Amino acid sequence: MAREATLARPLARPLLSRRARELLTGYLYLLPVVVALGATVLVPILSAIRMSLYRNVLIKPQEYGFIGLGNYARLLHDEVFWLSLWNSFVWVFGSVSLQFLGGFAGALLLHQAFRGRAVVRTLTLLPWIIPGVVVALIWEYLYQPNYGALNDLLARAGLMTEKVAWLSNPSLAMPAVIATNVWRGVPFFAIMLLAGLQAIPDELYEAARVDGAGVLGRFWYITLPMLRPIVVVATATRIIWTFNYADLIFVMTSGGPANATQITSTYTLPPGVLEPRLRLCGHLSVVLLLIMLAFTTLYLRVTRGVEPVA
Repeated sequence: MAREATLARPLARPLLSRRARELLTGYLYLLPVVVALGATVLVPILSAIRMSLYRNVLIKPQEYGFIGLGNYARLLHDEVFWLSLWNSFVWVFGSVSLQFLGGFAGALLLHQAFRGRAVVRTLTLLPWIIPGVVVALIWEYLYQPNYGALNDLLARAGLMTEKVAWLSNPSLAMPAVIATNVWRGVPFFAIMLLAGLQAIPDELYEAARVDGAGVLGRFWYITLPMLRPIVVVATATRIIWTFNYADLIFVMTSGGPANATQITSTYTLPPGVLEPRLRLCGHLSVVLLLIMLAFTTLYLRVTRGVEPVA
């Protein structure tokens, strides 16, 4: 009796390879994030670009129409825009550089062992936790010329004989708002750099002491190189935040006096709905975006290859 040979059926090949299925799964996980970012970031950017190509004055709706790059051409002849751009660089450089120096000094102090260090570290975060509008209102009261605490303290100490209008003087307004922003931003650098200091192995310092390295030598050849990646990331982040940060100046001075504190981000915030400067908001926001993209690209190229020192 002949036995029928049974042949094994070949397994069906999957439609997608294992690698393709893994990639597809990863993209599916990212899909909600892409949709959320597209709805909250990409759509507003495209809307601003579209708005910048049209003549749009709320009090003159009959003049609405496509004008191409006409808004940008008019912006080139806007003296206040160039002044606000210069003020923005002064605002960013003054704020971030002083915040970094103060935060570095604070991180070095908080890294030392002393009684109550945990409490001091918690209190250090208070300026950063307080909302920016509240900080602006507090410091606006401190700078008040008639009943402000700053003038009162300086007068009691014998350092001034006449009241100073800090926020009404064009030569003092920008340093005053920068000082406020420094007070608020120092904790950011202090906490970031403190985390980096705590990650440096103590063995490196012990080996340097054995080799005869002094305090400055250990700081220059160990502390700074190990903190370099954190410094790069924290500084870039803080520069972008400060350049776009309009709350503090808008509440304290609204860009005055005489546009002395007018930065580019506050220039996009007209004080009223009938303000003709509303037509600047679209293309001025696009210019801000391009400036930040150019800065980010340049900064990443300059700091390329910055890695922790092993």
